[in-house]
Order: sequence, then C-alpha cells, then structure tokens
Amino acid sequence: MKKMIALLAFSAVAISCSTTKGVESTNWLGKKVTMVSVAPENGKVTATRESEKALNLNGFEQLYPQTIYNPETVLVQYSFDRNKAEGNYADDFYKEELFLEIPAKAFKKEYKDAALQDVKLVYGKHCYCKGEAGYYKITQGTLKVDHSDKQTKIKLSFKAPKTSLIENVEFVVE
Repeated sequence: MKKMIALLAFSAVAISCSTTKGVESTNWLGKKVTMVSVAPENGKVTATRESEKALNLNGFEQLYPQTIYNPETVLVQYSFDRNKAEGNYADDFYKEELFLEIPAKAFKKEYKDAALQDVKLVYGKHCYCKGEAGYYKITQGTLKVDHSDKQTKIKLSFKAPKTSLIENVEFVVE
C-alpha cells in the first residue's frame, strides 16, 4: 500500500511539473493558446503570434501600429474584448490590446523599465472613454520573453499610461 501511495504521489508531482497551468484555447489562426493569467471578468482574451510581421509605428504622424512584412521579426498580439451588454446601446464596446515585436531567432530574455525601449511594445485602449482611448508605448514594467520556433511565452507586468484591466498578463502561444 505504501508503494502505491508513493507511486501516486510521484506521478502527481511529475505531471504537475511538466505542464503549463492555464486555460487552453485556439486562436483565429488555428494555433493553441494557453492563458496563464486570470482574464478580466465579462470578456474574452485572445493571443496570436505571426511570423515575418513587424510594427510600423509611424502611421499618420502618431502612434498607430500597422503591420508590415519583415522576415526577421515575429509579432505577438494579446487582446481583451469586453462582452456587450444585453440590448442595443450606442458606444457599447471596450477593448484593450498589446502589440509586441520580437526577433524571429530563438531567445530567452527579461526587459525592465528603460530596457523596454529595446522591443516595440505598444498598449491600445478602445472605448468611449474620453481622454483615455488610443495607443501608448509602454515604458514602465517587466517583460519576460521565452521564444522558440514552436511557441512564445510572455509574462508582462506593466504600468499603463491610463486606467487598464490587463496590467498583468501571462500566456503561451504557438
């Protein structure tokens, strides 16, 4: 009996150490996404990773991320869409998103505060909230990236320039 209990305990530890905890889903590209951080209530979170894409931040003389072709980079995008209320209400939308451009080569690195300028990291807020909607560069926080050919692991804790629901995110995307 003791051997059986020891075997069950060992199996439980081995299984828990080998898997990433979180909620798994599939994004619109058909890739597996594991959300480790808790998503805000009343909404849906998604993440994507697109190879050979980059951010062009010079559109219209303002910070407005547009994607362009670049074979040396990967674009990771995370978004939170709040569910719409029951009934038809004008301006009933709320979305927050993050854009992150990283090198296509496999690497593992951590960026903090001033070092965030080494990556293109943009936060966007879309809502009927005067003075807060728009795109902003993230300059305060900690970003951990573990990138390989098969998947990208992101752990980001940042200070948004405006009020935000997604200041701490952690996810894995294929």
